Amino acid sequence: MMALLVVFTAAIALFAVLIVLFLCLVVRKWRENRRQARLRVYKERHRLWLLRYLLGEEEQMLLPASPLEREAMMELLDHFASLLNGEQVQERIRTLAEMHFQGWLHRRLSSRHWSERMNALFLIEDLQVKAMLPEMERLYRSKRVTKGEAAKLLAIFAQFDYSPVIAYVLEPKYKLTEFSYRVIFGHMSERLLRQVEQRFDELTRAGKCVFVDMIGIRRREERSFLLELLASDESELRVRALKAMAEIGMPLEAERLKQHLCSSHWQERLMAARLAGKCREERLLPLLYERLSDRSFVVRSEAAAAIARLPGGRTALRAAARTASDRYARDMARQWLGGGE
Repeated sequence: MMALLVVFTAAIALFAVLIVLFLCLVVRKWRENRRQARLRVYKERHRLWLLRYLLGEEEQMLLPASPLEREAMMELLDHFASLLNGEQVQERIRTLAEMHFQGWLHRRLSSRHWSERMNALFLIEDLQVKAMLPEMERLYRSKRVTKGEAAKLLAIFAQFDYSPVIAYVLEPKYKLTEFSYRVIFGHMSERLLRQVEQRFDELTRAGKCVFVDMIGIRRREERSFLLELLASDESELRVRALKAMAEIGMPLEAERLKQHLCSSHWQERLMAARLAGKCREERLLPLLYERLSDRSFVVRSEAAAAIARLPGGRTALRAAARTASDRYARDMARQWLGGGE
């Protein structure tokens, strides 16, 4: 009987706790809905005036009267920053944010909540609030900064052309992924990229690979640097260098291409064939003809595509379709000829 009473009491206590938790969630949801409704009211109230101010049609700044009103205006600024073009408008947005919302952003960056800090970083990036650089650097150096925040901070530093980002990228606080490196290098100015190139050997493997990719993506003329990489002992760097040269359309003499077309790594043979197609030199035909019999399908396909671009290429493909000793070479040549020859 006593045991039943204890179980019954425990069940009632648990039920009471669940009710309290449910009521707390309901109250929190109600407060958040109310807060969002007030935000929408503030935004509608100030939308037209703020737009006119940013376009230069209003001279006087209407300051927010409460923290919630300040948040509403920050959200409006963020919206207009992505919507409006023009240096003058963007400069007005940045100046407005630095003059009147820097304290609000500082408090968000100092928050214990990760979400508030990340939201502040996105706002700083969108509004180009460069005056927040000292606070952002303090956050990066702090022990509480997370991996995601660190990567975001480095991307913003690069976008703001902030020189210390070089040291941070070379010795990152957390291991950076290729995606993170791609975002960071993609934001860097030519001045910063030159500094990274000078210290290329200090980058991680992922950083080196992405940096070489960015040469091709941004069409940077780095012939001597890429030629040096083609002599690297690391096949991945040779592959990336060949890919960058192909994207830029940077020619490579037949003798040098030959060693890459005969590489033991299929990725290197693939990129060498792609580069050969961009060079468009007829003397490359014999080298590419050999690759029609490559054991890798993608290399065979790329070799056929390169041959088709070269002078006399279609004649070579017709000959391969008829007389090549390798069945795969004949099939690939026929595919590129459209099957009708």
